Amino acid sequence: MCPGGSIVPAFTENNQIVLNGMSPSNRNSKYANSGIVVEVKSEDLKNYKKFGVLAGMKFQEDLEKLAFEESNKSMDVPAQRMLDFTRNKKSKSLHKTSYFLGLTSSEMHLWLPENIRISLQKAFIEFNKKMKNFLTNEAIILGVETRTSSPIRIPRDKKTLQHLQIKNLFPCGEGAGYSGGIVSSAIDGQRCSESINLLINK
Repeated sequence: MCPGGSIVPAFTENNQIVLNGMSPSNRNSKYANSGIVVEVKSEDLKNYKKFGVLAGMKFQEDLEKLAFEESNKSMDVPAQRMLDFTRNKKSKSLHKTSYFLGLTSSEMHLWLPENIRISLQKAFIEFNKKMKNFLTNEAIILGVETRTSSPIRIPRDKKTLQHLQIKNLFPCGEGAGYSGGIVSSAIDGQRCSESINLLINK
């Protein structure tokens, strides 16, 4: 969760939409944003089997291109009011958000992959049971943030955390596919550091 933060473009190629969230050090803007993470499992990638170990990357790429199509092929991003999303209803209007390039109303419930859509809808409803007024049309969801974690995992030994074939190499954090975010990356980094220390002090 980014208090006093902004949703920012994170595109790296043409014809794609990728978002991320950030907070400046003062955290003093009137906005806040959160990324809601949905796990994508190997069984969700059945249509991508022909891409082998790159199946997750191809799935990610297609989702980013789809978001671009839904943005009317612009720098605007597809968006929907949260309550409308859970009710499978297009939002007739959108208020201003921290994303400065603009929004376009999109029926995200129609084009997000089914496993992601269902997980998000159920999660928002469940969150609302635990946090009163969480589920509201004052909240707007924007898509897509697809790079929370790497779609490819570099293999490592479960105990030593070393690469299976390269000695003294410790795949770690988001880029290696073992975390998704600042806190989980820090924890994974600590685990690898402890493993390195054990190796040095054998």
